Amino acid sequence: MAKREPNTALGRLLAESRWTQRQFARAVNRVSRPVRDRLAGVPSECCRRTEFAVSKSIEEHNGARIARIRKQRGLTQQGLAMRAHLSKSLLSKVECGQKPASPALVAACARALGVSTSDLLGQPYADELRRDRMDALIQPIREGLENWDVDLDWQTAPRAAALIWTDVQRALEQRRQARYTDMVRDLPVLIDESVQTVHTSTGEEQRLAYECLAETFRCVFTVAWNFGYVDLATVALDRLAWTAPRADEPGLAAMHAFLRAQTTLSSGRYDVGLRVVERALRDLDGQESRRPAGIEAMRGMLHLRAATIAGRMKNRDHADARLAEARALARTTGELPDFGVTWGPVNVAVHAVAIASEADDFGRAIALADNVRIPRGWTRSRAGHHWMDLGRAHAWSGHPEEALDCLHQARRIAPQQTRYHPTVRDVVQVLKRQERTRSGPLAQYADWVGL
Repeated sequence: MAKREPNTALGRLLAESRWTQRQFARAVNRVSRPVRDRLAGVPSECCRRTEFAVSKSIEEHNGARIARIRKQRGLTQQGLAMRAHLSKSLLSKVECGQKPASPALVAACARALGVSTSDLLGQPYADELRRDRMDALIQPIREGLENWDVDLDWQTAPRAAALIWTDVQRALEQRRQARYTDMVRDLPVLIDESVQTVHTSTGEEQRLAYECLAETFRCVFTVAWNFGYVDLATVALDRLAWTAPRADEPGLAAMHAFLRAQTTLSSGRYDVGLRVVERALRDLDGQESRRPAGIEAMRGMLHLRAATIAGRMKNRDHADARLAEARALARTTGELPDFGVTWGPVNVAVHAVAIASEADDFGRAIALADNVRIPRGWTRSRAGHHWMDLGRAHAWSGHPEEALDCLHQARRIAPQQTRYHPTVRDVVQVLKRQERTRSGPLAQYADWVGL
């Protein structure tokens, strides 16, 4: 069959060039709109749709995405700056990529623009999720969450709660090690089995089934949140709120508060987040638990959550005070991986680095990281996150080689988490803008991420 010739000037230019389609699209986006109209050979209305599609390129950094949505809302930089309580100068530099779009700034802009932080971060990364067939694993979870309280007519009796609990523990470990594909495949079945066991049992058997269900919803929240499906994460959080009291385990109620406070980091409702944490800490006082060590782990994690929120609020004194409380508790408890969390002295040190990096205090983050020693076999999800945070600090400090080394460490430790994390994309785009000559290792890493 004869090769079809391009029927527009734009197509002929692409065919004659040695550029990839992505490189060509970036070049075309720089020319004026009338020129694009003539090259593309399309009517103006269709060209407007094409321009919108190009503007939403995967190459778009967070600041540029804020600028695009701001313009769609009909706001000037001054208008958005006033609504988000930012300086116009900072917003201008963020939009053009000269300053980082910190998590706190992204949350403030999202709230002012009436969108989610996922919209400003470009999540979920649909093309990459389809490429890795991860998107096909999300829909069964959505369907599984439809039933959390209805007894169905099963032809066979469900497994004993103790057997389900063994599989739930495996899912929690997969979550901690960022092996999300393995974890996600089992979650719909675990939800169905736990619900059915709840309705066909009594006493301790039923209570344990509720605990299985609660921990499964916690796993759903993690994968949905990390992949940018905020709506799904919110549903999982609501299901956990319903299930935790029925499991009669104070640590699960504390876990719900911990995750609820996490959602306020995205919405920018830091006042709510701190109140949620304070109430959860008060509720833990004097509580009897089947897992007292786990209660101390959750108490420490709540202090770390409060420190993170205070860091987003630019309240360094409060953040440092919370970190000090967490550090003192960690010296007493040591490492306690209970309730699916990673609690101990190492995680306190890692959080200190993350809080400094998120506050754009990059020099302090790098200095704090010098004292972090991650032990062999430590939780991969937390270790990977640490290298991403440190990579961001190095990138914005003008240390491209160190930044790329950190990203490689994150990839080696937790590849699935790293590939889909917005911090990694932000760092890669910063490094690409900074490079003076094309870097083979950076180009390969960018291609792996999907940029």
